[in-house]
Amino acid sequence: MHISLRHILAAASVAAALSACSVSEPYEAPLDIVPSISAEPFIPGVVCVRFSEEMTARVEEALIDGDSCATKAIGGDILADMGIKSMRRVFPYAGKWEERTRREGLHCFYYVEFDPSRPVTKASAGLRDLPGVVSVTPQFALQTRAYYNDPYFASQWHYVNSRYKGADINVQKVWEEFTKGSPDVIVSVVDEGVYMEHEDLAANLVPCYPDGSGSYNFNNNTPTVVPTQGHGTHVAGIISAISNNGIGVAGVAGGDAQKGIGGVKVMSCQIFDLYGNQPDLYEAIKHGADNGAVILQCSWGFSPDMNGDGFTTDEEIALYRSYTIKDLPEYKAAIDYFIKYAGCDNDGSQLPDSPMKGGVAVFASGNDNFDYDPLVSYDPIIAVGAFGFTGNKASYSNYGDWVDVAAPGGEIKTGIYSTLTNNSYGGNDWIGTSMACPHVSAVAALLVSYFGGPGFTADECRTRIVRGAVPNAFTDSRHIGRRLDAYGAFTYDLNTPAVAPTLAWAAELPATLAYNDNVKVPFTITDPLDLEVKVALDKPVAGASISHEGSSWNLVLDAQKLGVGEHGLTVTGTNEDNLTSSISISFTVRNNASPVLVNNEPEAVVIETADGSATVSGIGEWFSDPENDALSFSASLDNVMLAVVKVTDGAITLQARQPGTGILTVTASDGNSSAKVQVPVAVMKAAGEAYIEGGSTVNDKLVVHLDIAQSEEVALAVSAPSGAKVYAGTQEASVFTPIEIATASFAPGQYVLRATYGGKTHNLRFVKR
Repeated sequence: MHISLRHILAAASVAAALSACSVSEPYEAPLDIVPSISAEPFIPGVVCVRFSEEMTARVEEALIDGDSCATKAIGGDILADMGIKSMRRVFPYAGKWEERTRREGLHCFYYVEFDPSRPVTKASAGLRDLPGVVSVTPQFALQTRAYYNDPYFASQWHYVNSRYKGADINVQKVWEEFTKGSPDVIVSVVDEGVYMEHEDLAANLVPCYPDGSGSYNFNNNTPTVVPTQGHGTHVAGIISAISNNGIGVAGVAGGDAQKGIGGVKVMSCQIFDLYGNQPDLYEAIKHGADNGAVILQCSWGFSPDMNGDGFTTDEEIALYRSYTIKDLPEYKAAIDYFIKYAGCDNDGSQLPDSPMKGGVAVFASGNDNFDYDPLVSYDPIIAVGAFGFTGNKASYSNYGDWVDVAAPGGEIKTGIYSTLTNNSYGGNDWIGTSMACPHVSAVAALLVSYFGGPGFTADECRTRIVRGAVPNAFTDSRHIGRRLDAYGAFTYDLNTPAVAPTLAWAAELPATLAYNDNVKVPFTITDPLDLEVKVALDKPVAGASISHEGSSWNLVLDAQKLGVGEHGLTVTGTNEDNLTSSISISFTVRNNASPVLVNNEPEAVVIETADGSATVSGIGEWFSDPENDALSFSASLDNVMLAVVKVTDGAITLQARQPGTGILTVTASDGNSSAKVQVPVAVMKAAGEAYIEGGSTVNDKLVVHLDIAQSEEVALAVSAPSGAKVYAGTQEASVFTPIEIATASFAPGQYVLRATYGGKTHNLRFVKR
């Protein structure tokens, strides 16, 4: 049920989310960051404000005096203009735990409630400008992350999968050899309310005590938990449904009713109801640490679909990726508090009756099939991905190096079976990282049940879960962590010596790269303990990157982006023990070698009719490239009216437009340099014809075109009307070489040119002006 705080930080979003800001240097995040995503994706009428210590003291004094808006401390006119109604602590007075609450600065966080008709962005902007305000964070509507909730009967394949070996959590041997749970261990389920009277759960639930120290409803601030859609009950059943009682389902840590073994206790910290959720989520997280829980179960988180319309835009993704846990100060403060103080006294020392020092926080990674989450990627959290019935990555599971372990989340028709409200049971349509997450919380509870006691720490519990899980269990390149292995967690040797990973080149290293080279240099990664290894270049380099496809790793080199010259790169692998190993490569990128013209006298192109066309093939054979670079070709005519030119797949097509001649320039390029060749082109009126250029009237020169492709010797004679010859001679002529006769000395009048070649004669009449 990954709470997909779905509209995380849209628009004015974290307008003021300033997590790590100091009081002296308040965060100056701009408001209305991306108003086009959503005008107001926030819970109306409330924001969370973090005050400085000095301002907090003044606010506290004002509230004690009955000023619910702290107008004396902050300024009555300003607050009245904002429509502020009241202020209250995010983390209420904690009694015996108040000392550590204040030491961690949690007393400085306040909900500021105002007129819900007033835009949250404007209220945030006004509050941020007040003196003594460190951060202002709008609150986002949360949603569960389980898919499909129609109940159908199904077996609990996720515990013991007899069909697909390994596609379960390997818990049976833990039950047989170690433990089935202990009521001394409490798991805080921050979720929808759990059905407290469920026949298969009630004995393993922490009651709702009148003093508010047990299960609690943070929606209405009463010790009366109200079940709603069944999500919280489903999660609780995976953890601790009573086992071996002849009814319903078994929980991972549900004990053994027939043997009188109690299961781990589930504390229901309700943050959802039928109408959504309230910002008391942070208090709900802290509540578990202050009331005996040592495991925090959270099947909720954020979604890149920030306006909840079912579509994720590039704009939403960019904004989503820009935020980290530092932009969520209330979340970070609450989670850090739980991890530090669960099972501990005010000084952080383990309580005598606590099974563990510190808390383990377990979060679902999300159901968006996305590679980032600003909350769950926080390192101290155990981030849980999901796999399905066949042992493959669940189609919906979020992924990335930040996901620590994967557990059964199911797919459609092979979902996770567990308890629901009113003594009913969820069928196999309950799927999601919401369902995967409690498997991990339950295995943590089994570990604490068995190993817990003085000196047992949350760090050891976390290490056993992550290191004891099965590495490289999934073939999908999208990382969803190791596969959860309950037995592996119990048998993991904490004294295993730390060893650095080994990186090695898997092929001969290139000494020289051509300027246009784009190559992959493969390398291998081996970790003696099968730890996850993160790989990166020692420093960002344009033109060099790491690619990872399944089990294959490559250093990708783009020579052109790297640039001409000598280069040295180092690839470093860092495993989960923060131990590193490196490999280096040195190479030279040489200058680009230009293409070379091989055929410098290509055959001329002749189109025999004025509406004809011609195709020149094999132009790739006219050129070569010394580096075997791929060449691209282009062509152009100096006489654009002669023909239309197109270049396609290494061939040139010319479609005639009008008779004449021209020069076709063909260019071959490797992307950086080029070579050219010129080709004569002629378009005939009609093959074998002759015509006078410019018509039948001439002045100083007679130009005659012969539409013949090959040059021939032509006998020429010009006669006057009287029959007298005024010119006789021979010329070589073709469609490319017209006949030219000087006529400046001719007397004005009519003449006849006789042109004879190859047994053919043309008589052309013209007038000399």
